[in-house]
Amino acid sequence: MVWLRFLRRMSFLRMRTLGYASFVFVFGVALIMYLAEPDTFGTYFRAVYWTMTTVVTVGYGDFFPNTDFGRFMTIFVFIFGIGIVGGLISKLVDGVQLIRNQKERGLLQVKETGHTLVFGYSRRSKHVIDELLETTDVILIDDLEREPFSHPRFHYVSGDPALESTLQRANIKKATRAIVLADHSIPPALADGRTLLIAASIERANPNIYTIVEMMLEEHLDSFEQVKVDEVLLGDETIARMAILAAHHPGVTKVVTNLLTKDGDGMFSLPAKPEWATFREAFHAMLEDGVTILSDGKRLDLNRRLDEPIPPNTTLIVLCSEETAKQIGAL
Repeated sequence: MVWLRFLRRMSFLRMRTLGYASFVFVFGVALIMYLAEPDTFGTYFRAVYWTMTTVVTVGYGDFFPNTDFGRFMTIFVFIFGIGIVGGLISKLVDGVQLIRNQKERGLLQVKETGHTLVFGYSRRSKHVIDELLETTDVILIDDLEREPFSHPRFHYVSGDPALESTLQRANIKKATRAIVLADHSIPPALADGRTLLIAASIERANPNIYTIVEMMLEEHLDSFEQVKVDEVLLGDETIARMAILAAHHPGVTKVVTNLLTKDGDGMFSLPAKPEWATFREAFHAMLEDGVTILSDGKRLDLNRRLDEPIPPNTTLIVLCSEETAKQIGAL
């Protein structure tokens, strides 16, 4: 009866208290046993070893007390030691399970830095996340009951993506970029309104983050530019324009599709080097490496502006293989 009350009290103690109690118990009993039977154990460390094996198992029999006092201490360790250390182990297991459950439910505070935020989970966003996980940590923000899948670099934050408290749990101030894909399950106007609200919340929480959003209706472009998003992707209208382009100019969309896949060459961004005074110099330097410059990030008519000076902090969009991109510093 006394032992049961003792175990019940152990279950209500905090983990830190149990940790201290276990430490004092193990090393205290070991000291008593070493002083009581120095010939049996030889060293204090062996007494500690015997106490630990007695507490967590039934002992291995390589050390055992030879006096009545030592046997009495063994009974004491059996009765109370297992309750104290066992309670600590139980608390540890419960703590690990609690943290795992909170992670799966998206309730933990994100500690990562330099990560990418993705808002909303769908088949399309899953594809984006899979690609991003190859190079960066990804934080998904949605209102799902549990995280949709598990990955060492993937974390889930549950909550309203437009609320500052949710964004703070996702450590938005330390994030590098944010991607907001449109919700195709609702009308386009409502989808753009939702995306605009999230984008405004993102920019307010971290003005330095690079924000990429998907817009459904082109007439909403001015609204997105007012909240200072960095890139706007046209959703359904882009698909429609691609279909029209394929009808009038067969084969053009195949080139675009190839640029967006992993096979062959792809598009990469590259900061212009200080030694390049004009676009012509940049073109000649890049051609030697098998790289084609497509744009300065804004316009596609660089071939008609070759002798123009390159503005400071210009980022060039280039076409090359992934291996070449690594060599020239685009990756």
